Amino acid sequence: MLRGLYAAANAMRYREHEVEVISNNLANVSTDGFKRDRVALRSFGDMLITRMNDYGNEPKPIPFNPPKIGVMNLGGFATETEFVDFQQGRPKLTGNPLDLYLNGPGFFVVRTENGDRYTRNGALSLSETGELITQEGYNVLGTDNSPIRLNSTSQIQVNQDGEIRQDGAPTGRIQIVEFQDLSSIEKQGYTLFMQMDPTQNSATPSPSTSIEQGSIEASNVDPIMSLVRLISSQRAYEAAARAVDMFNDSMSRVSGELGRLPA
Repeated sequence: MLRGLYAAANAMRYREHEVEVISNNLANVSTDGFKRDRVALRSFGDMLITRMNDYGNEPKPIPFNPPKIGVMNLGGFATETEFVDFQQGRPKLTGNPLDLYLNGPGFFVVRTENGDRYTRNGALSLSETGELITQEGYNVLGTDNSPIRLNSTSQIQVNQDGEIRQDGAPTGRIQIVEFQDLSSIEKQGYTLFMQMDPTQNSATPSPSTSIEQGSIEASNVDPIMSLVRLISSQRAYEAAARAVDMFNDSMSRVSGELGRLPA
């Protein structure tokens, strides 16, 4: 009975987390360049019971591999991890020459006060000094790893390879990078990403990514499917809550009957 109670309570915890993630995705369905979050589900593994105080009366540090006295399979399931779904969002035509859509696995490189970050959001603009910036005001970097400065009075043409031309002459090239292992980057805010360990998975130029001028990448959140998952998760949470109540009532009845047994 305790095992069933634990499994039902664990299911409630997972479904609550899932509802939070889906709700955040739906809140960002109109955020350009947003990548939805997902949670992975796996069966709950066996838990080893440790003899933590089996080293005499004096307190001592627990060794790295302390002796075990058994295995307890608690059943149920648990969240394995929360991860980002990097599926490419659809292009949204705007006609703005500074709106850029990345067709491929690449990222723009931007410079923030905390270091270089990466984004798929190509809704760009020019600062008062003519520097190419994101909506948050971060500088977009060129292939020379420096901010890109443009003439705000001249027409801006961005080629598929990232080359920027004004008045028929090249004025810079946008740096586009990609990662071999996307699990090594994590979200920072809504559309920025950072490397967790740059020494393990450094960003490299992305030859397979092309730029489409006049469009931006929409959020990859599917609102209809997300609503369906949200309703399903809420109902699963309610079912688990009813199971917890059932086990609780059963345990209360068992405790009452044991109390009335003859001595």
